[in-house]
Amino acid sequence: MESILDFAISKELEAQETYLSYAGKTERRGLRKLLMSMVDQEKEHEKRLRELKSGIVLESVFPAGDTADIKISDYTVSTEYSPDMDYQDFLLLVIKKEDKSYKLYQSLMAKTVNDEAKLVFKQLADEEKKHKAWVQDRYDLEILTDN
Repeated sequence: MESILDFAISKELEAQETYLSYAGKTERRGLRKLLMSMVDQEKEHEKRLRELKSGIVLESVFPAGDTADIKISDYTVSTEYSPDMDYQDFLLLVIKKEDKSYKLYQSLMAKTVNDEAKLVFKQLADEEKKHKAWVQDRYDLEILTDN
């Protein structure tokens, strides 16, 4: 269980770094503002996961052995962020990453027996779903309409 929370925390940190990096290089003010907002939200996600990790007995979150079928590789994206990415590729990467995060938190929510953890995972899943929708809207408006 601890390794799964550590993995989720690392994904939140990775998202913060990615969004901050691209926000620093983009000339698109609206995108920069959106990314900075997402950085703040990902920091909050990290904080909540750390609080969950330190605030409860980890064995009380999931029944014994019930996390064995959670394969961390199911929640990773093979494409890596690069500061040289073009705008379209960056948006597609973010959409994929947010979708994977959503699915991870949905899976953890379904497996937990702890009400506090279930609520945290549900809230995080809902927020990741919103992030994906924001970026998907931007992709639809700015990429699809241009093509």
